[in-house]
Amino acid sequence: MSPPLQNLLISLGACIFFGYSAFSCVIFHRRTRERAAQYRNQPLAALVRSPQYNWALWLSGAIGVGGFAISSWQFVLNAIALLHARS
Repeated sequence: MSPPLQNLLISLGACIFFGYSAFSCVIFHRRTRERAAQYRNQPLAALVRSPQYNWALWLSGAIGVGGFAISSWQFVLNAIALLHARS
C-alpha cells in the first residue's frame, strides 16, 4: 500500500472516530445527561452524578470537534496528494 493511500485511510478512520466522539458528546448532551440521571446503584454512579461529569462531557466533545476538524483537513490533503501521485 502506498504511503499517500495509507495516510488517507488513517485520516478517514480518525474522521470517523473523532466525528463519533463529537456527535455523541456535543449533539446528544441532553440525552446523555438524562441517562446519567437514571444511573443508580451501579459501579460508577458516584462518578456519573458528580459535577465534573458535565465538564468532562463537554471537554471530550470539544476534543472530538477539534480532532474531527484536524483529521478532515488531513483527509483532504492526503486525497490531493494521492490524486497528484496518480497523475
